[in-house]
Amino acid sequence: MAVVAMPILLTFLFAAIDLGRVVFLGSEAGTAAHAVCRRVTTRPASASSPDELREAAVEAAPSLAGEGLDLSIDVDVGDVEECALAYRLYDDEAGSFLSRTVRTRTRPVEATVAVSGRYLTPLGALLSKGAGEAAFRCSAQARGSIDETAEGAGA
Repeated sequence: MAVVAMPILLTFLFAAIDLGRVVFLGSEAGTAAHAVCRRVTTRPASASSPDELREAAVEAAPSLAGEGLDLSIDVDVGDVEECALAYRLYDDEAGSFLSRTVRTRTRPVEATVAVSGRYLTPLGALLSKGAGEAAFRCSAQARGSIDETAEGAGA
């Protein structure tokens, strides 16, 4: 009985190890994508420095710097978008609302973080559907915007 049960138990153990690692690294990729997006939206000049973006990703998700993992970061900063918002302010003296239009200028930002690596157990070849090398790839995206309203006020 133990001879039959042992391979089945080991298969479940290997699957749990590999799948748990992939799910964890996928979650960490999401954390890193949010950190990269936050870095670009707060310091737009850093979007041109891959080293600074990698530093932000690894600072937020240190496990992505592990041995055998490949981390790729892509940031897309869009064109300036203008939007008019109706702003209403209550005037106590007049007893009514004053309507004022406020214009905002923003740039959309999309950060994509992808992590790839090899499975730790032989079961990874089965998880990869026999596609040559037993490897996985997880990616995550985060979106934000750069507020350029103050910078564009004089333009």
